[in-house]
Amino acid sequence: MNEETLVNRRIADWKRLEALCVKADLRVSNLTETELFEFVRLYRKASTDLSVIRTRSQNIPLSNYLNNLVGRAHALIYRTPQKRFFRTIELFILNVVLTFRRNKAFFWASFALAFGSAIFAYAMIAYDHSNLHTFAGGMEENFSGWKEGKFEGRNLDESLAMSFFYASNNPTVSIIAGAIGAATMGLGSIGMMVQNGAIIGALAFEMNSVNKLYFLLSSIAPHGVPEISGIIFSGAGGLRLGWAILAPGLLTRGESLRRASRDAVTMIVTGVLLCFIAAPIEGFFSFNPAIPQGLKTAVAVAEVCMWTAFWSLYGKDVDPNDPLKE
Repeated sequence: MNEETLVNRRIADWKRLEALCVKADLRVSNLTETELFEFVRLYRKASTDLSVIRTRSQNIPLSNYLNNLVGRAHALIYRTPQKRFFRTIELFILNVVLTFRRNKAFFWASFALAFGSAIFAYAMIAYDHSNLHTFAGGMEENFSGWKEGKFEGRNLDESLAMSFFYASNNPTVSIIAGAIGAATMGLGSIGMMVQNGAIIGALAFEMNSVNKLYFLLSSIAPHGVPEISGIIFSGAGGLRLGWAILAPGLLTRGESLRRASRDAVTMIVTGVLLCFIAAPIEGFFSFNPAIPQGLKTAVAVAEVCMWTAFWSLYGKDVDPNDPLKE
């Protein structure tokens, strides 16, 4: 084989294929129909040239150049088609719903811990008011503002600032509630669910003592439906990780944790997203004194109905244990 003759004869084709690769890097559809046919033809010729150079030549730099060129062209030709944006969103939402259904036991366990501790704290404070300090988590001073039964008006800038605060603070709580599950075999997640529930129970008792329990519930419910659900979701993710360590079955604990992590991360991410949804509701609506408490209650009831229907009905014909299919 005359290597120099081959290079002189093919170099223009190689450079042309290289130029077409650059044009097709973002998407193959950038190529015209004529260019696409040319691209495939040049790719096949370059593949043949690579085979010849590898078997009949010792020119390593030339072999590497052709190998990189052919590999680049091959990746463009056989690139997996990108999913449409809305199809990607649809698949993500379906995955979230199926993950919830596969892990309902952990969700309801997290729910029971949060609301069970709230009921327990309420009962214990009713039995002996000195228990308030135990269950209030050092937030007794904040309760006095709630007992006044009114909110100060906020302008647009203040509402926006508070929305950003809630959007940064509350998702952080969700992440912590889920992430510490693996490190503490679920105990950390249990502790956070119990602690948050106890504070709500203590505040509920104090508000009921001044006949403002409805004011409390109607004020926190509009944003509380997605926010508290988000924290419960994250807590469920932590419980899932903890259970994978405590009860790995026939698997090693490492493998059990690895398999559980996908569902756990999905639940934690879901919790964070729900907290993000709650942030503007809390910033602009829930604590707005110009909005009647009855309207806040109606919105909260509508949210409960909407989310219940979503978790119950969306993708109901899909087996939650089957992988998603296109």
